[in-house]
Amino acid sequence: MDQTVRTAELRVPPGPTDWPSPQRAWITVFILMAAYALAFVDRQILTLLVEPVRRDLHINDTEFSLLSGLAFTLFYTVMGIPFAWMADRSSRRTLILISIGFWTLMTAACGMAGSFLTLFLARIGVGVGEAGLSPAAYSMIADNFPPAKRARPLGVYAIGSICGVGLALIIGGAVIQWAISAPPVTLPLLGELKSWQLAFLMVSLPGPILVLAMLPIREPKRQEKALVEGEARPSFVAFLRRRWKPFTLLSLGYSLIGVSVAAYLTWTPAMMMRAHGWPMAQIGLTYGLILLVFSTSGIVLGGWWSDRMAAKGRQDSILRVAMTGTALALPFAIAAPLAPTGTLAMAAIAAMSFGFGLTQGLPAPSLQAIAPNRLRARVMALYLLIGNIIAFTVGPTGVALISDYWLKDPSRIGVAVAVVSAVVVPLGLLALFAARKSFVEASVYEAGPGI
Repeated sequence: MDQTVRTAELRVPPGPTDWPSPQRAWITVFILMAAYALAFVDRQILTLLVEPVRRDLHINDTEFSLLSGLAFTLFYTVMGIPFAWMADRSSRRTLILISIGFWTLMTAACGMAGSFLTLFLARIGVGVGEAGLSPAAYSMIADNFPPAKRARPLGVYAIGSICGVGLALIIGGAVIQWAISAPPVTLPLLGELKSWQLAFLMVSLPGPILVLAMLPIREPKRQEKALVEGEARPSFVAFLRRRWKPFTLLSLGYSLIGVSVAAYLTWTPAMMMRAHGWPMAQIGLTYGLILLVFSTSGIVLGGWWSDRMAAKGRQDSILRVAMTGTALALPFAIAAPLAPTGTLAMAAIAAMSFGFGLTQGLPAPSLQAIAPNRLRARVMALYLLIGNIIAFTVGPTGVALISDYWLKDPSRIGVAVAVVSAVVVPLGLLALFAARKSFVEASVYEAGPGI
């Protein structure tokens, strides 16, 4: 085993790389971004439906958090590992096509659910389907751009998540408002649909269109360093042994920051309804536009800023930008739920969203930088396993537990969000700061000459 590890680290400069044309590369990025956006629409639409789902299924905040967090996240993260193994060895394009089709069907199944159990199972299906997208997409994007130019396209892909959440809020709010005032909708076999069921069915409709858009995308050539004759393929276990410190600190730092992000994504609609009396349509439109404008601007600026600093020789540019954005977001993450009016709360959320946006596009280029080509999908899958379990279980469920069993007052759900953010975000910042030295050492080695 020791000899395998040593030979796996041998490097020789490769021949000329055959990078795709910029036009083709960016078309791939935008199609994948659209897929990521749809994934987040289908994933996050439930958060705006918290009150009607709780009412119709007779559940409390903690049980709702299991639907929004655990049901999706557990299988999304666990299935990401075998799907990433497939992405490292087979066609990433095919894997993405199958993933889109399956999660679309499962989203429609959410609209047919009539109990906590059936909705829980359908949410598991959505998680399984979406698990195949990001590991394959990150790997495809990395093989379309040289390392010094990856932060921006990977940041653009990350924008898909924000666009998806924003659209889910806007569409979901409009659908709920329309369903409340419109005559009942009855479909064959399904009977009369409730407003939240109709919302799920409507957001599943773009799935087949996206499958058609993905068909012309080509599988890119894997841009990897040349192997010495007889050299072993890179070992995932050897990589983790060699790079455990930067991988652990990066994963922990970004995941803890993600806890606050997930808490806001899940509970902002409920907070605005319960504490400030806003109707769902107003919440969806306002919060959706905030995410589309402020979070997206932060992600774009974060990628551009990181690439610009890297071009000037700042080897830790990604982490510098991530820490700056997180530090900017922290005070607003604590203050927003405590604001006396809904308008002030949303203003603070806008500032927070911009700060977190600077950070949100950077986990992928951080981890891509320390991983060899043939391990990138698995490295991203392991990070997503860690990050999503921490962020989307601790965030939604931690807030719900504080609300249900400590505060014992659903109207104070925002206080629970503030408490969680005040604890986890500083810890995430400390982890990223501690990762700087080992990150630079690993990224310089993996970049090498020619990749």
